[in-house]
Amino acid sequence: MKTIYLILSICCTLLANGANKQDANGWYFITDSRTNAFDPSPIVTVADFEILRIDSLLNTENTMTYVLTGKVKADKIKTWADATEKATGKQIGFLYNGKIITAPQVNMKIENGNFLISSPELIEDREKILAIFEQLKKEMK
Repeated sequence: MKTIYLILSICCTLLANGANKQDANGWYFITDSRTNAFDPSPIVTVADFEILRIDSLLNTENTMTYVLTGKVKADKIKTWADATEKATGKQIGFLYNGKIITAPQVNMKIENGNFLISSPELIEDREKILAIFEQLKKEMK
């Protein structure tokens, strides 16, 4: 009887740990654009970023628009280029804290390692984009 309880306890612990698994913040292939379902293996994670900065511009309604721009590390440029070539005509998504916050369509292979993170809910919210920027900067290695 003790063995059964021990096995059940171990199984419950393993299941709980698996259910709480947090996917790393980063770029992923989108597998279903209707639901923003994504492949569990990241293309690149924030730890693979070399540069991350906030850019802003004045939009046509005379309000500021904010985006994050960046570049992957030199050893990940080929990975990024291959992934964007594979995803041409499809979407990739940026996962942040378990949620896809942007899922742009890739129009061509991106060979220089550059990327842009933007979303309608963040584009005019300076505080949100600053909070995301600060968290992602901490994750960069």
